Amino acid sequence: MDLLETSSLVFKKSEAPSDYGSSKRSFITSKVPNAPLTFQNTSVFFEKNHKCILNNVYGSIEPGQLVALMGSSGAGKTTLLNSLMHRNLKGLIVQGDILVDGTCIGGDISQMCGYVQQDELFLPTLTVKEHLTIQARLRLPDFDEIKQQSRVNGVMRELGLLKCQNTCIGSANSKKGISGGEAKRLAFASELLNNPSILFCDEPTTGLDSFMAESVVSTLKKLTENGRTVICTIHQPASQIYFMFDKVYFLANGRTAYFGSPLDAVTHFKTLGHACPDNYNPADMIIEKLALIPGEDQMKRTREIDDICDAFYESEESKKLIARIEATECTHFEVPRRKIANTRIQIATLFQRSIIDTWRNPHLAKAKLSQKLLMGFFIGFLYFQINFDGIGIDNVNGGLYYIIAELTYSTIFGIIACLPSEYNLLVREHHDGLYSVFSYYVARCLAYVPLFTIDGFVMVTAAYWLMGLAPTASNFIWAVIIQLLVEQCSSAFGIFLSTCSPSYGFAVSIAGPLITVLTITGGLFANVSTLPAYAAWLSYISWFKHGFEALAINQWTGAAALNNGCISEKCITPVQILSSYSFDINNFATDIAMLIFLMFAFYIIGFFGLIYRVNKSR
Repeated sequence: MDLLETSSLVFKKSEAPSDYGSSKRSFITSKVPNAPLTFQNTSVFFEKNHKCILNNVYGSIEPGQLVALMGSSGAGKTTLLNSLMHRNLKGLIVQGDILVDGTCIGGDISQMCGYVQQDELFLPTLTVKEHLTIQARLRLPDFDEIKQQSRVNGVMRELGLLKCQNTCIGSANSKKGISGGEAKRLAFASELLNNPSILFCDEPTTGLDSFMAESVVSTLKKLTENGRTVICTIHQPASQIYFMFDKVYFLANGRTAYFGSPLDAVTHFKTLGHACPDNYNPADMIIEKLALIPGEDQMKRTREIDDICDAFYESEESKKLIARIEATECTHFEVPRRKIANTRIQIATLFQRSIIDTWRNPHLAKAKLSQKLLMGFFIGFLYFQINFDGIGIDNVNGGLYYIIAELTYSTIFGIIACLPSEYNLLVREHHDGLYSVFSYYVARCLAYVPLFTIDGFVMVTAAYWLMGLAPTASNFIWAVIIQLLVEQCSSAFGIFLSTCSPSYGFAVSIAGPLITVLTITGGLFANVSTLPAYAAWLSYISWFKHGFEALAINQWTGAAALNNGCISEKCITPVQILSSYSFDINNFATDIAMLIFLMFAFYIIGFFGLIYRVNKSR
């Protein structure tokens, strides 16, 4: 079978997912504004050393075309894609004309295009429908809830996602979840909610088997039926996929090697003496001719590649292309402006997403609640109904301190285990303009509050009554309030470490030593009055110290109030107990205020640390 027959059979063989919509008036096939894209004399250099990445590339892409950017590794495919959509250009200098309908719109092209990146980033705990619903609220703030849901149902139907709409997305480490092809179509669906005129895709078939890769490209082909332009980079597609593209753009050493139809590319290279053998993938053959092969004479190979690029530049097809580019008339194209959800909608939507993720995360909700219940009973039975004599008082104080330690360690390391994994998703969605860092940070911090309140309440309640601590309602309520503040301090500290650390490993490495320092200066292991001057100040920023002192004041003043001011038969007073730790009975209000202050201080530092990291990654 020759190449012409192969290309004619491609669309008969490739099938879309079985639940694709068939309505002629479906959302995906409804008309979008035409956006012909042209670029000429486009060059890209590294800002530092001015090394050339793209060298005077040119092209013209009409609405409704599916275009593949192809070439060997390092040819400049991704750089050209990024240049066309004005993204990910940090450290690069872009020169030349990139026009939409004859108008240079610069970075405003993001208002009318979608970008599906190579790696899909989702919260694995969300279902497909939940993810798209949240995306719709952020991307379509001017739509009411009914219209948003209609758009979500439309893209799910058209992209074959209805049968998995209630399935959790999952991740590479999870046993359950959607398939790789479904994940890729979900990424398309997210971008299509805005109904963009141009869709850019970076390596959409990477990591997929041949069947799923063909299904994905078939999906992209379907997206062009309404006049939408789809431009993607692709690395050595199978022959049946190669012929599904309307145009192929081959790059070599940063130059244009060929731009035209897939079949004409085979003919063009044949005229250059590079005929494609029978039963051989033409994409593989062309890329082999354009690649620098290790072990060969690099200078000779570079000259051969330059000759191929020069031959296309001098060809009739190239001259017609350049003439078409130069004949493009300026139409004063008006970029359709996308509305951005206000801060209230962003926080509310992200809070809902974070709450779902927190409570479904197997490493957080169920694990923490079970852990705290178990530890509450363990502490309670360890110090069960202890007598308030000399040794008993020390044991009670040890139990109070252990409660603070348990609230601290499990909370901080639970957050560090989960929060850093969201960083890449935050950066991508923030740079896509979906929400601000402030909205994300507030929503994520608030979403942790319910869990890290309930689990601590469960532990303190079990331990408090089993230990036989001060039995009045007011003392118990104050113990719960102190527990809440200590756990929120720990949560804020964990968020601060996660957002300011460059990696999960770094956060874990520094968390242990920092918590140990704050533990030692908390008042149980070393009397705060005996700490050396260079370490004494640490007790002021230690929630261990303020929490321990507040719990001790609450416990012993309450116990003494029930026994005429005495704690035991020897009439030990609260002041005597507290002074042995250099605590002051009048510091209760100060400790509460310091816990609140430290909580907000850690939150604020964490926020500015996150702002710095996100802006630096731009």
